[in-house]
Parts: sequence; C-alpha cells; structure tokens
Amino acid sequence: MSQALADAVAGGGSEAALAVCRACVEWLPMTGASITMMTVAEVQEPVCATDAVSARIDELQFGLGDGPCVESFRTGRAVLVPDIADPTETRWPVFAAAAAATGARGMFVFPLQVGGARIGVLDCYRDAPGPLDDEDLTGALRTADAAVWSLLDRSDPGGAVSAGAPDGSALVRAEVHQATGMLMAQARLDAPSALARLRAYSFSTGRTITEVADDVVARRLRLHPDGVWSNDASGHTDHRDARSDDPVDPPSRDDEEKPS
Repeated sequence: MSQALADAVAGGGSEAALAVCRACVEWLPMTGASITMMTVAEVQEPVCATDAVSARIDELQFGLGDGPCVESFRTGRAVLVPDIADPTETRWPVFAAAAAATGARGMFVFPLQVGGARIGVLDCYRDAPGPLDDEDLTGALRTADAAVWSLLDRSDPGGAVSAGAPDGSALVRAEVHQATGMLMAQARLDAPSALARLRAYSFSTGRTITEVADDVVARRLRLHPDGVWSNDASGHTDHRDARSDDPVDPPSRDDEEKPS
C-alpha cells in the first residue's frame, strides 16, 4: 500500500488525488473514498470520488451542512463511525438516515492538514458495519498524508491549494456559489444566510443542492426578500419577480403601490 500511495503522489497532476483514493479502496477494507477541500466548514469543493455513493455522501454533507466530514474538519480529528445506520448514532440524525439509504454503513473521515492549517478531508465508507482495526487505521492515516501531498501538487505558484479544476469527477460546485450570490442580491442576504436558504429549500423539496442551484442560476427559481420562493419554468416573472436585483436601485414605493 505504501508503494501504491507513493506512486500515486509521484505521478502528480490532476489525477494524483483520485489515484490516492483508489489505492485506499484497493488496499484497505473500504468500498469508496473521496477527497473534499475546505476553507471553512461551509465552503466545500469536491476534488474526486471513486464511486457514485462517495459522491452522494459528499453531496449530502454539503447540502445539509452537517455530518462526519464537517465535524472532522472543524475539530481537526478523525471521525470514525462503525455503523452510520446504528440507531444509537445520534450526532447527525438527518444525515445518518440519508447516508444509510445509500448503502453506506461504516464511515471514516480524516482531516487533511498542512502544519496547523486544515485544507480538507479524506472521506471513506464501506458497505459493511464494523470498526477499523489498528493496521487499517494506520493505513488510512497514511492515505490521508498522501492525499495532502496530492493536493499540494495542485497548488498555485503562491502556494495556495486550488480546487478550481476537478480530476475527472465533475463534482465542482461553482453553480452553488453562483446561486448563493444571486440569492444574496435577490433577497438582500449575506453569504451564510443565502447558502442556508439554499440548503433549506433543497432539504424541504428532497432535491440535491446542486439541482436547486441549477434552477436558481437558470432563473427558474427565485427567492424574494420576504423569504418566499417562486417557480417560473417559462422564464417570465410575476410582479414581485420584476423587482431590481441591484441593491442600489430598489423599486420605488410608488411602483410598489400601483395596482397591477
């Protein structure tokens, strides 16, 4: 396994992180693995995932703003969950139910750190319950170290790690950030509040946050300052939708009071 990880890092380039995750799945009792870069818990950019379930788990944690990867990043400690479907696991009830529905059982998340700076997490799962033994835990920690090196290889000349280019997984959430900005203008919100509204709407409708963001960006979905969402698949807007999105050019009171 050490040689496989070394080869993955030495290969460099955009495929290095995915190669590290694949080595993890090949050599450890894991069904899937993913790497997510984070600057704060609310800002997550997926780098790679070995399978659809790993990608879905990543999406769930971002959409809900909760889960073992968020806890691992915030605390800087590994979060080891022998069985996410265990009824006694009460730390993330909504996430746990959704994750168990994907077929995942054991979940093991490791923070990725450069010195004192946290840059993301390695998120592993398997489809059978049970804890990691000491040898497997050591292997997972080595994988996390290799994941850090694979991300540093993606850094810009100034040394900042960039999450701008995926390595084939097509998971980058640029549309979520764009939709958040649009909601800030539409509903006069700050960034955390706009993202929270996006997450809440996603959860209440049973859709992924990416799907909701796509509708916002395509102007099929809009959030009004009064907190009401409106759907307009035709692309036309009603009276409330016609308000300016420019905070320096709000609608006049006279316009608002005119009969429709």
